[in-house]
Amino acid sequence: MSGTKYVVDRIFGGTASYDSIVGPGAPATSSQHERVWPEIPLEYRPPAPEIENAVKEVTYILGYLQRVLTPTPLPNDDLQLMSDYLLSLETRNDLTAHVLQQVDARTNIRALTRILLKDDTTYEFKSRATALAKHWNGIELLISKITPEEILADRPVAPLKTELPDDKPAGWQLDLGEARTAEAARQLELLNIEKNRCIKYWTTVKPPKPMGWAPADGDAWKKVPRADLENGDLFFTPYFKPIWESYNMAHMDASFWTDPDNTAEEEEEYQKNRSEKHQSTMFSLEMRKARKDHATSLGYERVF
Repeated sequence: MSGTKYVVDRIFGGTASYDSIVGPGAPATSSQHERVWPEIPLEYRPPAPEIENAVKEVTYILGYLQRVLTPTPLPNDDLQLMSDYLLSLETRNDLTAHVLQQVDARTNIRALTRILLKDDTTYEFKSRATALAKHWNGIELLISKITPEEILADRPVAPLKTELPDDKPAGWQLDLGEARTAEAARQLELLNIEKNRCIKYWTTVKPPKPMGWAPADGDAWKKVPRADLENGDLFFTPYFKPIWESYNMAHMDASFWTDPDNTAEEEEEYQKNRSEKHQSTMFSLEMRKARKDHATSLGYERVF
């Protein structure tokens, strides 16, 4: 099909000529042959051992806060405990860029900013969640502007708060307790089992594809051969950064795949684990439905 090509140059409408944006590109001989970006992003893989504990706890905390606080907590929910959970996220010193990627931190904390409370003066959940979301968004923005080598190398993330409330002792850290620590560990174990299945699918059947590529700057189009720009294979250039969808969206195809190398017993065990993970998801949805019904009974409209 011939004719002028266009690209969207504004979020809500508006286009620019493809040729005006891309131009001729760089000479084909300037194309690099060493991979810059991994074919499978780090957040699609199980966490590295050095960040596993942080990923385990933060995943559990974010999930529990969402289940209890959104859209509105029930009258008998322990809001002091939820405040302590949020305080842990605000003050943790074991967060890194890769931890935030693994737990999809920005998406999950944004959900807490939509809490519905008639009186939020005691714990200030909404304003605290909003501040944390802004803090983590700022970190993501800074990371997006550095080199591929720096992005792929993990780096510590400063906590939002360095001082504890007066009612907490010096050095306070959240203790999930034995039962919830075990629950968090099992939750991560089930997720890692699923991720390992997905990785095998992606490496042997069909690799994941980025949703798009973000140019590092306005000159990026001139530094990459036009043929590479048009076929979308920019894993070999530092001038464009892959934009990946969340793991929860990306794994759908792979989740229905059966590993042909598995024995019947191994596949049965995998399906048991998958069923256990599904049951946990259904329990979370039941908790959320109870709180949505409660929000509606309080007069809130268009509760999501």
